[in-house]
Amino acid sequence: MQISLTQKRVTEFLMLLISGLAGWYVFDLHLQSPGLEGGMDSYNHYIIARYAWQHPTELLLHQWGKPIYNILASPFANFGLSGVVFLNILSWIGSSWLIYFTAVRLKFRLAFAAFFFALASPIFFDNLISGLTEPLCALILSLSVYLFASERVNWAAVVAGFLPYARSEGFVIIAVFGFYLLFILKNYRGFLLLIAGSVVMNMIGWIVEGEALWIFTSNPYIKVQAEKINLCGNGPLLHYVSKLKYVMGKVPLIFFVSGVAIIAHQYILDHRSKQTRILFYPVLGVYALYFVVHSLIWYLGVMGSCGYERVLAVIAPLAGLIMAYSFDMIVGWIYGLFSSQNKTLVFWLAFLACNWLLYIPDKVYGHKYPIDISKEQHEFVKVAEWYKTKDYSDRMHYFLYPYLNILLDIDPKDTEHFIQLWSFDFQYAPVGSIVIWDGHFGPNESQLPLADLMEHPDFKLIQSFIPEEPFKTSNDYDFEIHVFERVRDSSTER
Repeated sequence: MQISLTQKRVTEFLMLLISGLAGWYVFDLHLQSPGLEGGMDSYNHYIIARYAWQHPTELLLHQWGKPIYNILASPFANFGLSGVVFLNILSWIGSSWLIYFTAVRLKFRLAFAAFFFALASPIFFDNLISGLTEPLCALILSLSVYLFASERVNWAAVVAGFLPYARSEGFVIIAVFGFYLLFILKNYRGFLLLIAGSVVMNMIGWIVEGEALWIFTSNPYIKVQAEKINLCGNGPLLHYVSKLKYVMGKVPLIFFVSGVAIIAHQYILDHRSKQTRILFYPVLGVYALYFVVHSLIWYLGVMGSCGYERVLAVIAPLAGLIMAYSFDMIVGWIYGLFSSQNKTLVFWLAFLACNWLLYIPDKVYGHKYPIDISKEQHEFVKVAEWYKTKDYSDRMHYFLYPYLNILLDIDPKDTEHFIQLWSFDFQYAPVGSIVIWDGHFGPNESQLPLADLMEHPDFKLIQSFIPEEPFKTSNDYDFEIHVFERVRDSSTER
């Protein structure tokens, strides 16, 4: 089946138009949405990126925030929350175009299908109005796969080498790329370039933070595992499998499953062809290992996993390419059944079918837009309103709820006035300091029971915020907010 140059140009123009309309649609949803998807993680990533250049030695390399995200998102974050949402939209559209160009390089007859399957990914769409790192990581992964398909293998290795510093799962991704470079392509230079990213990042981390094994010792998930902290518990082994129909949509899931089968079959028939190798290793191989690893760590309750479906947004563009390959094969077979005069009609029917896919994200997640702030955030709005009536700005503050940093415009690294609650110590908190304890982060991440503050003789409860309609938060705690002031230091009294 051949597509004329005119058809290709018209199709690309329509894709460009759809990109603009889709981008504006999501941004308009954001403008109508007081809140963000992704909970407090979104606000934390935004705060780190926003203040990264004010505290470069502490925040640019922040491994929870992710160094690549911190650097690339920082200019966007200085335009506020809308800036990081805009970066996510660019990452979403950019990933879709890179997957399209990858399909062109792999000689898909209906390459435009890859664009639509990627753009219409429900899980990607659902996490755009956020400050999350998944969309940017998906863009970098899509660029790496495109470079592999374009036979710019060394450049692909260089780009992919920095994936672990956009998302920690990047280590899983480069494990597949490393295997592909070493054992399939036998490209040893490419393998060295792949690990060069980690060598460079570790050297920078060593120089800045003084830790010789910075990539490991500063990784928060390795720390959590070493300390055997499990905040979210665990879940069933097939948790992510059971979520696939929501992650992809029911019809695309059919194309995905058939695409996996077709790619595996093609690899058995001809494992030497460029198209088959790219689809089997950098595409299907990455998707499979990433999916399996996340399933295992949630099942085992390790590495700080909370079983969030949003992690699959990183590999959603790869799923789009797999779906498009299946779509290409199936439509191509149908196409061959028609006489030549009707083949153009079949092409445009296929194009319209792909356009229909754009309806899927809105259908699946339309009920949740516009996004409101959470019940917890509504309570913190009350805290901020109360706080602004007081004269506490020169005091030391201890809390961990990042949304309050935004409401009160508190620099997270202004250590003369703010320390995160998980670093709170009764011994060193100065007299006059303010502790804002909440039922989400207080007993969980901060490991600070409310009773310890209530019963301490040096601290006085000065205000409480208890929801009119009680609700539970993380690990089934009642969500409440209590504000304490240190009124004396009994350790200095004789």
